[in-house]
Amino acid sequence: MIFRRRGGRAEEDAEQDAQTSPAGRAAELRKELAAIVTGANADGGRLPPGAVPTVRDIDDVLRPLLVYVEARSASDEELRYLTMIVRDYLPRALDDFLALPSQYTDRPGITGTTPAEDLVRQLQLLDEGAIELQDSVYSGDAAKLAIQARFLEAKFRRSDLDS
Repeated sequence: MIFRRRGGRAEEDAEQDAQTSPAGRAAELRKELAAIVTGANADGGRLPPGAVPTVRDIDDVLRPLLVYVEARSASDEELRYLTMIVRDYLPRALDDFLALPSQYTDRPGITGTTPAEDLVRQLQLLDEGAIELQDSVYSGDAAKLAIQARFLEAKFRRSDLDS
């Protein structure tokens, strides 16, 4: 006889599966991205000029992409890049800058650039990376559509031999 527990573990497993599925992960990433943007807006007075608009640009690319991924899915690699941008690269860049005392943010460091310049450059690179990721996801699905069209054309096109 097999005994199963009611609730408990099975519910936890189902909840964990929802979070680890591409759709569940995309939904979580969307929430985390919204929190990052809200935080950047709130800290706008402490961030250098150009930082908040660039964070918003990143959000403008990633938020619709995450909605798309939630509905249509993405490859593991694409989802991994999305996760790294939202959970690591973007918050780390902002947090590292905000951790500095304000008198150091405009002082050139060992590279000859200021932390403020470094932050804006990092955000610009993240924006470029987000655009490349967006292109990868959408062009991959466009290629699948083209392949399907060729298949259907070959399958259902009338041949000269059919006459």
